[in-house]
Amino acid sequence: MNAFGEPWTTRHTHYFSDPDAGPEALLNDATEWLQYAHSCVQVLTELVQERGSPDARRLTVMLEGIGAFIEMGTRSATQAHLRMQWQEIRRQAEQPVATP
Repeated sequence: MNAFGEPWTTRHTHYFSDPDAGPEALLNDATEWLQYAHSCVQVLTELVQERGSPDARRLTVMLEGIGAFIEMGTRSATQAHLRMQWQEIRRQAEQPVATP
């Protein structure tokens, strides 16, 4: 039996951004998600140092959670990149074409 349903949650986590969010907001989100992952790795490192060997069941849940944080941060950064490119294309399309 899974306590709190952690394995299901970490396998079914998706990142949904605000459709009106700009690249800066998405990059801030990416930074935040990656900071969560970093903090989890630090906690995991401390647990291993204190106890020697963590409970295998809890270790897999924590690693899956770290993977979900990294995936959400990566998706957010990718969306920011795509929106920056889209904004550049729109900017170029709005510029008048120079005629010789």
